[in-house]
Amino acid sequence: MSDDVAVFDPDTAISVLAADLLRGVDCATFRGRAAQLSVGMEVEDLEDLRFRLHRPPPEPSEYDFRKHGLGGWLSACQFAIFELVFCLGPPALPFLREIAWGPYDWTQGNAIEMLIRLAAQGAQTEQTAAEIAQKFPSMRYEAQLYTLEPLLPAMEGDPALASLIRRLRAGVPAFDQVACEIEGRTPPR
Repeated sequence: MSDDVAVFDPDTAISVLAADLLRGVDCATFRGRAAQLSVGMEVEDLEDLRFRLHRPPPEPSEYDFRKHGLGGWLSACQFAIFELVFCLGPPALPFLREIAWGPYDWTQGNAIEMLIRLAAQGAQTEQTAAEIAQKFPSMRYEAQLYTLEPLLPAMEGDPALASLIRRLRAGVPAFDQVACEIEGRTPPR
């Protein structure tokens, strides 16, 4: 039996996951790798990850802004960070709520997405649903889009997530309207 304790390395975890995103790995592979790389992560690591949301690790040599866009590396790192935070589970909820419901930042949608995914797993589902019903309608449109764009395709393989999204669509007209726009449909009147 080994006494080795996993030590979370945020730069490595973020860089590996962001590079995976830029290479176009599938969602299951990305999430599985995030779970592996998050081993050893603790609540105390969240403030360091918050800092890295806007100050990511250096771009790898294979990053090409002409292919990935000027903000491609930063965006990929932000998605990677939020997936790592998700892996922490319910202890990450206060951190996610601060970003989701705090002053506007382009990462709000990512934080709300993670709140919804955790709620679909049973983590403070009612509180999250109530917060979305109250706050989502007045949020900036970009944050609404960034929340729903990754969730809608994820519903197909996740019955609990699909159930929660249907519930939110039925109870929060703004949520349904944005979902319909993403789907290319006209919202019902």
